Parts: sequence; C-alpha cells; structure tokens
Amino acid sequence: MKKQLISASTQLPVHLSEIRDLLKISHQDEDALLVTYCRAAAQACEIFTGRQLLTQQWQVTLNDWRAREVQIPLSPVQSVDKIEIWNGSIFQLIDATTYLLDNTSYQARILPQPAYQWTDPARETGGIKITVTAGFGDDQNALPHDLRLGLLLWISAAYDGGLPGGNQSAALAEKLWQPYRRMVL
Repeated sequence: MKKQLISASTQLPVHLSEIRDLLKISHQDEDALLVTYCRAAAQACEIFTGRQLLTQQWQVTLNDWRAREVQIPLSPVQSVDKIEIWNGSIFQLIDATTYLLDNTSYQARILPQPAYQWTDPARETGGIKITVTAGFGDDQNALPHDLRLGLLLWISAAYDGGLPGGNQSAALAEKLWQPYRRMVL
C-alpha cells in the first residue's frame, strides 16, 4: 500500500494573529518565520498523532483487494472521492453506490455493498487507486482546541529556543496531542 499527498491545505492550522498574541509580537515583520514555524508544528503534530489536521486529498494505491475491506491509513477520513481499478488499458471508475465508507471505526475502512464483489485489477502492481479526503476540516475552527493549543505551544518553543526538543512548551504540546495519537500495532 502506497499513500501519496495530492493536495495539501493552503490554510494554517492556527491564525497568525493568535501566534503573534502568544509571542507578544506587535508587528508583522516576522510573519514569514512564524508561518514556517506553524507549518513545522503542524507537521510535527501530524507525525506525532498519525492524523491529518486540515483537509487534504490523498491517493492510496493497492496491488489487490487482499480482503473484503480496505483499511485507509489516514485519519480522520472525511470522504472517499473515487476508486479506480486498472482494466487492462485504463483506470476505470468504480460506481460509488457499490461501496461504503466506515469512518466511525478506529481505522477508517471501505467495504463493498453486501451484493457487490470487488473486481481484481488487470495488473499485479498498483492496479487500484483510491482517492480520499482526510483531515478534521477546512480551517482552524475545525480543529479541537487542545490540538490548536499544542500547536501554539510548539511554535512558542521553536520561536524562543530555536529547537522544540527538550523544551517544556514542546513537552506540554505533546501531552495535549497525546489523546489524539493513533496507535498502530
């Protein structure tokens, strides 16, 4: 299984004004630096939690179905945008009415409708492409408050000390992110 980012969010997970207020910065001269720290904090949070923060589109590529259900290695999954299967000459779209998304389980999964059987792709590698939208939502307001506060603390640690590792603010950020951490066994 391979996953590839198709389109990332253009929004920041926290407002620049919130970052400036936290750091007590009254000017906009350092906005480019703050944006860099904000994007780095978002990436650190996504790696730590195993979740996508803001809406992103991803493509998951499979060789075959292997099982009746397909587990999606992203969270939270908002929607399945399309499923395509290689039919010998092109990728063919699978009708959306033949499958359903279970995004209420710990691991989101796609299941065929009861009377439907997955068709095997006409090639051994990369014959199935699943495009999904993942993330808590489109903007900062969709994120849980403790994730946002953790991002602000991580940014503060990076701004104050240059490196968030070993900093109390960064450690507190990870404690705030901990309830959202996806465990893979």
